Amino acid sequence: MDLGFKLSSNLDPGLHIEMACCKALRMLGIIMRLSKDLNLTSSLKVLYCSLVRPIIEYGAIVWDPHTADNACQVERVQRRFLRFTSFLLGIKSPPHDYSPVAIQLNLASLAERRRIMGSKFLNGLFDGSDDSPTLLSLINFKVPQRSTRSITLFHVPFCSTNYLLNEPLRRMMHNANLDPTFSFS
Repeated sequence: MDLGFKLSSNLDPGLHIEMACCKALRMLGIIMRLSKDLNLTSSLKVLYCSLVRPIIEYGAIVWDPHTADNACQVERVQRRFLRFTSFLLGIKSPPHDYSPVAIQLNLASLAERRRIMGSKFLNGLFDGSDDSPTLLSLINFKVPQRSTRSITLFHVPFCSTNYLLNEPLRRMMHNANLDPTFSFS
């Protein structure tokens, strides 16, 4: 374990995701037991965003889950908080769909937050706030030979395995190509 990351011998982040989810769910359980009498949306949201979400999001640029199983495991933490908040505040939502609660609390999904973190990290490499010439040299800009209508910014080479496809910089470049709002600012 280095810098709080627990990876297997093949660099699979599954162990870290499991460890982070267990720790976040324990913290969420404490919050749920202590805040049964709270009826303020802002108080519950502040507790969740300051005590639980940082546990789940620490180092997410490196270990962003790429399997459905790991992604569901991470999102389960936020769904549990939304279910508790829905019950406590009396917010009506269909069974197993907590999007109305998330909208009322103004909480984005954890997958969306990880995507935004990746874009911010990529922008940080370009504007110099994240000083890493080695990482910057690994970014492949797409320079077309002739004028085209293609708006892809980065060349993402073909990957024969999912592990290679989900390598952090490749994943961030791929997501930036898919995001029409991505800019170098």
